[in-house]
Amino acid sequence: MKVHRYGLGVLTLVLSLLTACGKKEVTPQKTAVFRMNINREPPTMDPRKGSELIGSAMHFILFEGLVRLNPDGSVSCAQAQSVEISDNRKTYTFHLKGTLWSDGTPVTAHDFEYAWKKILSPNFPAANAHLLYPIKNAEAAKKGVVSLDAVGITSVNDLTLRVDLENATPYFLDLIAFCVFFPVNSKIDAATPDWAYEAGDHFVSNGPFTLKSWKHNDGIVFEKNPHYWEAHQVLLDQIHVSMIPDENTALRMYENGELDIIGLGISPIPTDALAQFQKKGMLETRASPGTTIICFNLNRPPFSNKNIRKAFAYAINRQEIIENITQLGEEVATSVIPPLLKNNTQIAFFKDHDIESAHALFKQGCQELGIDPKNFPEITYSYSTSEANHKLAQALQNQWMQTLGVKIKIQNSEHKVLLDKLGSRSYEIAQSLWVAQYNDQMNILERFKYKHNPKNYPGWENSEFIRLLDQSAFATTAEARFKILEQAETLFIEEMPLAPIYHWRTAFMLKPHLTNTEFLPNGAFNYSRICYAQQP
Repeated sequence: MKVHRYGLGVLTLVLSLLTACGKKEVTPQKTAVFRMNINREPPTMDPRKGSELIGSAMHFILFEGLVRLNPDGSVSCAQAQSVEISDNRKTYTFHLKGTLWSDGTPVTAHDFEYAWKKILSPNFPAANAHLLYPIKNAEAAKKGVVSLDAVGITSVNDLTLRVDLENATPYFLDLIAFCVFFPVNSKIDAATPDWAYEAGDHFVSNGPFTLKSWKHNDGIVFEKNPHYWEAHQVLLDQIHVSMIPDENTALRMYENGELDIIGLGISPIPTDALAQFQKKGMLETRASPGTTIICFNLNRPPFSNKNIRKAFAYAINRQEIIENITQLGEEVATSVIPPLLKNNTQIAFFKDHDIESAHALFKQGCQELGIDPKNFPEITYSYSTSEANHKLAQALQNQWMQTLGVKIKIQNSEHKVLLDKLGSRSYEIAQSLWVAQYNDQMNILERFKYKHNPKNYPGWENSEFIRLLDQSAFATTAEARFKILEQAETLFIEEMPLAPIYHWRTAFMLKPHLTNTEFLPNGAFNYSRICYAQQP
């Protein structure tokens, strides 16, 4: 049964099992091994601490939550057997299946309560803690205003979890399908807090695979979890993950038959090679709810000035970037929300490459700051090291110089270093991105509700924006809610704390001996359903 977000009353979700390979014949293999690459070490295997693309991909391989997102956009039960929703849509009662951890011990409602409340502990390092804030007293607990006992998460018994919300949250089931809401084994975590940093007896998971080995900055081996409740549907025995940062080296591995897949953002295909693979019909692309963005640091001039920010945003020639750099037919981003999160609706809130407006806004901003436009200070542009990011940095450097006459110094660093700069707001202007974590546009907008959110890299906050987001929770129809959120997006673009560049299309190549490949609306790939149609 699909979930209707605005339905009232008691709702019971029934899990419909997916057939593993349909009617296709599968050639038996002694060991079915899927080989993939990631271009950097995952920061953590603890789903509570995850905050970026590669780590999230690993968490979905290892763990599973109460519900899951399906390829058609519906939500169905996973670790939960059913869920009841109160008439006021503020209380969710989950009845668990009685599944097992990979060590054979029971997964309980207490494990979920423990994991979620740990995220909300004031000193626990969870970049995505804000995702739990729809839960009653969650935000107050994270700020240390109330105790964790006051948070609306209660394990009624071993197989029943009750969640009370601050307000009706139409996207709540979509939200908890994301990996931040996955459980951890409460007993192991309490006894061995560093369990997630190495493979071994203390690392247990409740998803399709277990962590067999992890050689840091080298490789990972996942092995089928025999205790997974749907193990009969998992036809892979192992997943071998290499960590090759160089895009050309990874491509050669794919061409030599050493990898089964390449692309999907976690191991990008070199941009120079995209055209040739498209001509050969080997390249597949899919729309993805992600956006490449340029963040402005509002805590220091000149980007403390709105008109300077808008001038930089309007001066960008996005169409040129798409045609000459990314080359995947991405959509020019003159909006904040990826179209996939708005039923493929694309709304232009400003004109791409609006040189005339950029000039006028730049002149006005300089006057307000008391700066001579001819002596505008050199700006440092920060980005994480990769071939594609470097080309984008060079293109923007050239465009801003041509349109505004501003000198830009480009500075690359490791991705982790860039994240530290963004989080501490120790940058001037920086390239970043987002990928939707759940299937609702609030996932993007809520990041900017308060300036203290770790993912609010610009440090922007606006009282009217906050009011609109709060108001959207009380909308009684999807249409009414959409209009309110559109007002919020309009206000955001008017303030321009960041400049959207393009909405993503994800490119990948997959070996033909693999079948039953499932893609989810959030752009994720379901590794647990892969089948071998024939011997590789």
